[in-house]
Amino acid sequence: MENNASFVCNTLDMQEVLNSRSSPIHVQNGDSDFSRFYHMNVPFELTLEYCDGTEPDDYVNVVTMSFEKAVLYQETLSMKNNPYAQNAPHFHDFFEFVIVLEGTIVQRIEGEDYLYSAGSCCLINRNLRHVERYLSKCQVLYIGLSPAFITELFASAQNAFFPSEKKIYDSALYHFIATDLENLGERAYLNFIPVYQNLQSAAHLHSITESLIQTLLCSEFGASYQVCGLLCSLLSYLSSPAHYQCSNIRLDKNSDFLLFSHITQLFEERDGRITRMEMEQLLHYSGDYLNRIVNKFTDMCFYDYGMTFCLKKAAQCLTETDESISAIAARLKFTNRTHFYALFKKKYGVTPKEYRKLHS
Repeated sequence: MENNASFVCNTLDMQEVLNSRSSPIHVQNGDSDFSRFYHMNVPFELTLEYCDGTEPDDYVNVVTMSFEKAVLYQETLSMKNNPYAQNAPHFHDFFEFVIVLEGTIVQRIEGEDYLYSAGSCCLINRNLRHVERYLSKCQVLYIGLSPAFITELFASAQNAFFPSEKKIYDSALYHFIATDLENLGERAYLNFIPVYQNLQSAAHLHSITESLIQTLLCSEFGASYQVCGLLCSLLSYLSSPAHYQCSNIRLDKNSDFLLFSHITQLFEERDGRITRMEMEQLLHYSGDYLNRIVNKFTDMCFYDYGMTFCLKKAAQCLTETDESISAIAARLKFTNRTHFYALFKKKYGVTPKEYRKLHS
């Protein structure tokens, strides 16, 4: 197998490395502390960043590659996390997937910070300023796709062998990109949060990442098709409701109801048993803000709203299963049977035993 990409290894300033002839990305307006512009001179590129610790002097190791170009460089964590000096916010002329493979990062989008943990992802369009900060030992994959290249990927479904391949046209991901291609001025991004049942999201993303890198570094006949196939597999995986909850965030519009809808969906998936801290990590908002959103639409606090889903599940189990009341309470994580009875009666007006008898 042939290694097509020739690496340039460097510890110089990041901009010097990216502006070298071996880099698939060039930085424009590089002196700006407010907003820099990244231009991609290839159809697609991968950037894999690995942060090996949490101390200011720990290193972030970076490899940026495409089919003929690759650069490898390092920067300290203190430099990486300095958003208005060495690593200022930027926007670009391509679509960028930010995929967290390990650890937790902060994505600063238009001045607001959002947490992303392993297995989660976001898709940045061409009109958003953003920059990443690393909070822990982590590994992050960035995939840049030019408008022309991603248009070709989607167009390939038109002549696909399998009718199921056309389902991609019904996805939020496809509509997001199609909208951006038609209307460049909108400031928007997509969030991809693993659903509760998807416990292997990070492992699956790791597998796709390894295959992409292996194909780029050791190409052989059919490698171009393999890369396109792997990227389509990634788009399909992220678009699947069975694997990810997808949120379209438009910064120019009021997204409170959208956020409330995703809070509700997470409560439904977990029968109301999800803590505020867990919700923070999944939706990338502070617990206080999530509580305000719930109160805005329900006049309830976060805990009480979650409990409505828990008690709804209890009622469902009482009428649809033969489980004992104690087993149902335990399954829904009630440690105090008396507390469960009191909450249930307050909501439904009868005890669990009476409810089962009435609805049997």
